[in-house]
Amino acid sequence: MPEHAASPSVARRQRTRRRRIVALGTAGAVVLVAAGGGVALAVGGSDEGRYRTATAERASVEQVIDTVGTIASASRRDAAFSVDGTVATVGVTVGQVVAAGDVLATLDAEALQDAVERAQADLAAAQQQLSDDLDAQTAPSSTPSSSSTPPSAAPSTSADTDEPADDPAADPAADRPDDPTDPAVERAAAGVRAAQQALLDQYQLTADTLTASSESVTASQATCAAFLAVVGGDVETPDPEPTAIEPPATDTTDATDAPVADEPGPDPSAVEQALADCQAALTGALDAQTATDAEQQALMTLATALDEAVQALQQAVAQSSSSPTTNTPSTSTPSTNAPSTSTPSTSTPSTSTPSTDSPSTNTTTVTAATIVADQAAIDLAAANVTLAQSRLPFATLTSPIAGRVAGVSLAPGDAVTASSTTAVVTVLGPDGYTVTTSVPLTAIDIVSVGQPAQVTTPSTDTSLTATVAGIGILDTSTTADPAYTVELAVDPTDEQLYDGASAQVRITVAGADEVLTVPTSAVHVDGTTATVEVLEDGTPTEVAVTRGAVGTERTEITDGLTVGDEVVLADLDEPIESSTSTTTGLSGLGGDQTEMPGPPEGFVMNGDLGGGPPAGFTRRSDG
Repeated sequence: MPEHAASPSVARRQRTRRRRIVALGTAGAVVLVAAGGGVALAVGGSDEGRYRTATAERASVEQVIDTVGTIASASRRDAAFSVDGTVATVGVTVGQVVAAGDVLATLDAEALQDAVERAQADLAAAQQQLSDDLDAQTAPSSTPSSSSTPPSAAPSTSADTDEPADDPAADPAADRPDDPTDPAVERAAAGVRAAQQALLDQYQLTADTLTASSESVTASQATCAAFLAVVGGDVETPDPEPTAIEPPATDTTDATDAPVADEPGPDPSAVEQALADCQAALTGALDAQTATDAEQQALMTLATALDEAVQALQQAVAQSSSSPTTNTPSTSTPSTNAPSTSTPSTSTPSTSTPSTDSPSTNTTTVTAATIVADQAAIDLAAANVTLAQSRLPFATLTSPIAGRVAGVSLAPGDAVTASSTTAVVTVLGPDGYTVTTSVPLTAIDIVSVGQPAQVTTPSTDTSLTATVAGIGILDTSTTADPAYTVELAVDPTDEQLYDGASAQVRITVAGADEVLTVPTSAVHVDGTTATVEVLEDGTPTEVAVTRGAVGTERTEITDGLTVGDEVVLADLDEPIESSTSTTTGLSGLGGDQTEMPGPPEGFVMNGDLGGGPPAGFTRRSDG
């Protein structure tokens, strides 16, 4: 650019500038080269050197995100026992190669077998308890017979006195309460047995109905969850009225509603079908619950019937034993002269109400509720047997994948819990490694699956290649600045990597070759608006531009500029704000200091300025 005569004021500014900054040359340009390489800035030349400019030109640009992550095996498995027990053997060591299904360790099988046997014993005890309680209800005469047992025992004692009392025919009245030929007692006992069987049958039917009801409720929840997914998940509970869903469907078909047309809702037919399925499932669940209520009411009715049948049997036994009891003292007194202690137990109690109340006292404790509780205890014990037996196959721990043993955290004799997270055998598969890192909210929107990345880790000097494989949507940051997990799949490599090692990650989020670019420092960003100053006839004009990839050195311009446009990097007449002083200089290339020991950080001076490159930018004192 030709030189022009300077006015006195301009000349003074030029002399002041020359005193403050080492002369950078007269004609020509100084090239500032970034330490990373590649940005050429044309300095001087226009409006008597007021503006520092660069030319929009085609070049390669790359936008990256640098972060730190952790390396992990892509197919790591921590194998743990599925049941509690004591470790018996451990068959692998760290570094050993295993195949899927190979035995890693075993538990003490004897202890598991003992658990099965204990569960089976509990089941047998529960079954015996039910049998005893049923017998107690159908044999209320056992107490009178036990009260008549002393007479039978008394004759045994009288046998020592040579009394002929061991002949049953000698005392027929004593055997009459146990007389199985009493029709009333037989009918009452048969009624008890029938009521018992009906109650147990109804109990099983009620249990089956309750199970079916629970399954129906679970199925209806899954079906209605599918309905909520169809309508977008914004409905908390399914509405049984189809009209509640029809308005959105009508709105989405309204051609005059632009926002709805731009964002079409769910398919009305799919919504209608999902709603119908949900309603049918809810109806089925309601029917199943109604059936369960009916069966439970029937069970309660049969329980009352059993209690009444037991009372009827007790009354029949009492009536059967009361009439012969009055004759018992006259016939039994002569035969029980010596053991007079047994005579009152046979005569006096039998005529008194305690004798008849004695069986009632024993049988009233065995009610229908007791029988139901006994059956429930049997069901629980049977389930425990099944559970104990199902644990036997899990006494052997096998490798879930093929790979190499990376860690063994258990030893023979250790007591382990089911699905432990610490007592494990770790196996690393051959499927490579992943790197897990986090990206802040300000940059996560430009990260996408499939983007390439470079990974470096201290275990190797080789730069590894990777690909973004997954992006989390939950905030994992422990600070006020949100951050989101990004997982990268490391490409197959022969390098030795270590699970849990740290890694430096550089994700290439954008980039292109031979695209229109300008130096990044020439672009001014205010919110979502980006502008550059284009120098035309010595006058800068602000131009709005659209950015593509934003690199550390160059920025891609997709709209607003053309190749060859001269963009302003700095206005040397603009003051640079500083906490200590204000002066003029290379705006945008560094802060102002009283004394600058060298060029801005990251830049070096190239070019022959006469006598070699300057030692740096220094500020001279006047004079």
